[in-house]
Amino acid sequence: MLQLVSFGLVAFSPVGGMVAAIPLGMLAFQMPTWQVWLLGVVSAYAQVVAVDLAWSGLERLQWWRRLLERQQSPRLRRLLSAPGAFWPTVVLVPIVGAWVVMGLMRYAGVPQRRVAVPILVGLALFATVLCAGCALVPEWFTPGEALAALAPR
Repeated sequence: MLQLVSFGLVAFSPVGGMVAAIPLGMLAFQMPTWQVWLLGVVSAYAQVVAVDLAWSGLERLQWWRRLLERQQSPRLRRLLSAPGAFWPTVVLVPIVGAWVVMGLMRYAGVPQRRVAVPILVGLALFATVLCAGCALVPEWFTPGEALAALAPR
């Protein structure tokens, strides 16, 4: 049980997140791949929910709304809320993090319900790649051995 809590907290972390949690779960804790994948995606998506709830709380404050109204760009709003933004959102999630993508979307005025699927797809694909990497080439994900494996011989 303590391992599940540790894994969930690492996966929920905005810095590191699934990149640290999936190797931790699969290689250190010897958890089943399906469990690591599922808990990794759910814990990482919890960041999105946390940012969305915090943003909704901030929107109740008058000074926050005034700040956003002055800063928002109509061009950014059109770009992020366009129907063709699905795949760029999927690609952006593993690169900058789900919580950053959600913050950017909320800043542009895009509600969570519009970006939930692309964020989940991005997290699922990223978790799949990490799980496959841990299963196929675990030496890349262990300290010390990773650098030795990449060093020229």
